[in-house]
Amino acid sequence: MAIAFARCDTRRRLDLERLVTWALRDQQADRAQSGLFDIEAAANDRGWQPRGVSGDGVAALLRRNETGDRVDGGGPVRGIAVKVHPDAEAVANALGWLDPWQRRLVQLHGRAGTRPDWLPLVPPMVAVKRPSEARGRYRHVLAERWEVVPTRSELAKRYLLGGQSLFDARGQRRIVEEERGFHFRTFGDGRRQVQVKWCPLEPAHSDAEIVEANTDYAGWHAGMAALLGWIDGRGLRDHVLTGFAALAAPWEYSP
Repeated sequence: MAIAFARCDTRRRLDLERLVTWALRDQQADRAQSGLFDIEAAANDRGWQPRGVSGDGVAALLRRNETGDRVDGGGPVRGIAVKVHPDAEAVANALGWLDPWQRRLVQLHGRAGTRPDWLPLVPPMVAVKRPSEARGRYRHVLAERWEVVPTRSELAKRYLLGGQSLFDARGQRRIVEEERGFHFRTFGDGRRQVQVKWCPLEPAHSDAEIVEANTDYAGWHAGMAALLGWIDGRGLRDHVLTGFAALAAPWEYSP
């Protein structure tokens, strides 16, 4: 009687961001000179056929220039494990097919385990700050102006027309000569002005800063999406890609 045993998939499931971080930060695959030359990557990739490769060809010359010595074509030393995991090496090799500026962004944030910052198209308003006399410190800018306020007699007329007493329930006058915390000035004709102060606001980010930040994010996302298609179509040995969850344009969903 034959017994069938179910095979358990022990491969580690990772999304693309965690895989890239593992390959570049933990394995440091892109710093171990594990990347293939273009002609070698073409030979290593499925569906590609190398052309013009010979023992004394361009690929051999490139190897000699890179290492400073002749490479005999042998594999790892017997009994010594390869330092870089094959899946991490696959990620590093796939990076070579990205555009240079996208590859730079993917490597930068892959090594740090981060995403690029992005900015909303409508920036929040913040209080204006300027450097103060104290070194390394900033202070809020204060704006001020004088505004005309009703005279006390005009205020009294409004209270009386509204049927309200000029005195409150405790017997204190509702209209005082000077309100605490306010600075008034009075003119000869009885007009009064109060000094008003406030903190002016300005956008937290300029248009140029928004464009620069979002352009970097879009380039990183495009590079990661291309990397996903490149790796997912070739498979990994000990890992399974679960996808790429980052939004392509998160600022479109920001209120």
